[in-house]
Amino acid sequence: MIRAYGDVYAGAWRYALACPLLFAVPVVVEFIQHVIEMRIGMYDSIAAAQAVEANGARLGWGVVKTLSLSLAGYWVARFLLLRGAADARRLDPVAVRLFAWVMLFGLAWTLVSLWGGDAMRLVGLGEQAMAISVALGLVGFILSILLAPWKIGAAIGNAEMGFVRSIGLVGWGIWWGLILAVLAILPPMIVHYLFAFLAIGAQPAAAWAVLAVDSVLVGYLGAIIVAIDVAIARRAASQAGAALDPRVAAAA
Repeated sequence: MIRAYGDVYAGAWRYALACPLLFAVPVVVEFIQHVIEMRIGMYDSIAAAQAVEANGARLGWGVVKTLSLSLAGYWVARFLLLRGAADARRLDPVAVRLFAWVMLFGLAWTLVSLWGGDAMRLVGLGEQAMAISVALGLVGFILSILLAPWKIGAAIGNAEMGFVRSIGLVGWGIWWGLILAVLAILPPMIVHYLFAFLAIGAQPAAAWAVLAVDSVLVGYLGAIIVAIDVAIARRAASQAGAALDPRVAAAA
């Protein structure tokens, strides 16, 4: 666990240094979201932040942010498991086709998370909206662990690493994955929310500086999340005697 924890941060850092343009994609997208938030007055005060939290422009751009982080899933996985930056940039036809399903799944879950509350209120479940949203968040987190081999396998073009097989490979190892994910994600996530708090009520120059640094942090956090999936997928495949790399699988 300790070694995997260190590998997650180190792998994300190596990716950021080796693939700066790819790394910059979610960073730029996050910064644009901050521009939207500044324009709607989200950082004017705590009350303003609460008032515009569900702003349509902000939530709509949140979908673009999800797509940018999903793309990072393709790039980071290929960088860590194949031959580095060259494979990270390469659009492998098989991998692209397989990973499209991963992106669609992630997009669908994001749409449910962002607008599920509104839908529940329309059908008369407004009082249960919060509880249902929390439950969906927990289910999504658990699924992200169980589906790590599927996501990573798709990114490197392994069609044998399907949705159902992924869940079976992780199995009870989900506890290992959950602990690793919480320990690795929590520190940068705390800093992310701290930056948002620091930007509220700050002078414009200070707020922009904090939000710019936060955008870079979000890009790094996105790479960390994929590196966690890689660690989980590697462990699950190794314990099952399976191969994540399709070239290894073909040679076996």
